[in-house]
Amino acid sequence: MRISSVILIDIGNTSTHVSLERAGRFLLTKRFPSNGQTVGIVGRLLRFYASHTKIDGAILCSVVPKLNPIWINELQKNSCGKVLQVSHKLNLGVKIDYPKPSAIGADRLANAAAAAEKYGAPVIVADFGTALTFDIVSAAGAYVGGIIAPGPMLFAEYLAEKTALLPRLSLPTICKAMHAKGKRPVIGNNTSQAMLIGFRLGYLGMMKEIVLRLEQEQGLKNARLCATGGYAKMILAESGLKISIDPFLTLRGISRIYWLNR
Repeated sequence: MRISSVILIDIGNTSTHVSLERAGRFLLTKRFPSNGQTVGIVGRLLRFYASHTKIDGAILCSVVPKLNPIWINELQKNSCGKVLQVSHKLNLGVKIDYPKPSAIGADRLANAAAAAEKYGAPVIVADFGTALTFDIVSAAGAYVGGIIAPGPMLFAEYLAEKTALLPRLSLPTICKAMHAKGKRPVIGNNTSQAMLIGFRLGYLGMMKEIVLRLEQEQGLKNARLCATGGYAKMILAESGLKISIDPFLTLRGISRIYWLNR
């Protein structure tokens, strides 16, 4: 029997993650900027996947609505079988206990679906992307809400955008500061160093306070902590928190939702 192949598309505010899922494996995974996507770019990418195997279906998880028609039309044109779109209306494998389910981001639903399947409930999942989101699945197996904070790069770039003289910190510079060995200064002796210290201590402090408060909530004292997102490893490296990092967690959730609703 031939194994089915499904295209998973995760469209975020900064980048889009696309993968071919077959028997639980993520193949030919690609990540590229969400900004500037066109019919031509999307069409060429899908033809690339179609040239490798017959595509049996596809599922779109998007937080950028203006890109959805491009992807859906090109998926249908390239004979990708049934095309699903992640929303609260689908079977997610978890219940939803939330006043306005339509307001929940598709990526947050996918994260909750994957975290509950992989780690059980209750579970807290943090996604370190353009925004830092925390989503909670209760002990009863229901998505109950979460917390949204600025993502690491938004946190770092805000000062440069809103001031005349402060420099913009690059991602490599921030990564180097976050992973520096030995004792690091707490008082900066130049502007860039002061900003990097502010980022490192400020972001870690914000994240750890959020985790602390969540763990004090009734029903979450024994909740499993897990994380995903492009910046998770960088931020969590020196946090001291016992958090499992899975860079493919959102894709796992998207895949789970597809197979629950195919």
